[in-house]
Amino acid sequence: MNRTLRNFIYEPPFRLLVKAALTNEIARRYSFEWAALFDAVRYPSYAVGLQTACKYASLAGKTGFTAIEFGVAGGNGLMELSGYAVKLSEGTGQKINVVGFDAGSGLPMSPDRRDAPWLWNPGDFPSDIDRLRRKLPTETELVVGRIQDTFPQWLKTKLKSPIGFVSVDVDLYSGAAAICETLGSADVNCLLPFVSFYLDDALRFLTPKSTGELAAISEFNDRHSDRQFDRDDWIAEDRPFAERLWLKRMYSLCSFDHPAMQGHKPRESSRLDLTTKQF
Repeated sequence: MNRTLRNFIYEPPFRLLVKAALTNEIARRYSFEWAALFDAVRYPSYAVGLQTACKYASLAGKTGFTAIEFGVAGGNGLMELSGYAVKLSEGTGQKINVVGFDAGSGLPMSPDRRDAPWLWNPGDFPSDIDRLRRKLPTETELVVGRIQDTFPQWLKTKLKSPIGFVSVDVDLYSGAAAICETLGSADVNCLLPFVSFYLDDALRFLTPKSTGELAAISEFNDRHSDRQFDRDDWIAEDRPFAERLWLKRMYSLCSFDHPAMQGHKPRESSRLDLTTKQF
């Protein structure tokens, strides 16, 4: 995009008009990339997470990846994720498998202060599994049960393509820690070298960083030198709504032990030649 035009439409008065125009269903259908750029989709974090994962997969030489939502609850997020995956598969050629994990019965009882019992109650956010299965696209998989029981076994027996995007919306530290523990011990080929993450309950009211999902990834980083979470601050660059909070919840898991990370790739040397262009 022309820099002058971009700067013009990114200005606060105009960016709101562009977003309003892109919120139209017809506009989103034919310009999903622009709709995601202007936060004109219901779950911009999912759209951008999938877009990022498509880039990661392409750089890794993969033709597809798996996108996971942990914490399905009513199913709105998983429905949107499934729709975005179809749009991006059509646009990029990447085959995106979508999977949701949920206990079905809502949040469990927990005495652990890291689970913020002052904020959540047992039974919060239950799922109507039968209704949700009827609504979901046939190609979207729904796995029901406790994550610490279902995810490790599913990863070993049912994973179709390396994991590229993960939304963690489990609210509790214990659920996030179970996800991290499984990923820490997973075969490296189950993951893209970089996996895009969205931590839905990070940086929320009444959730110190020593609780919840941020506590889980901090402990993970302390225990695993070869696999590390890092916040993707770069995603906010050149976005019209770069100040939005959800951008601070975007992370990537880097697997330094992945074969793709072990050495240089053959290519021509990059150059920065002298230019006489004036600005």
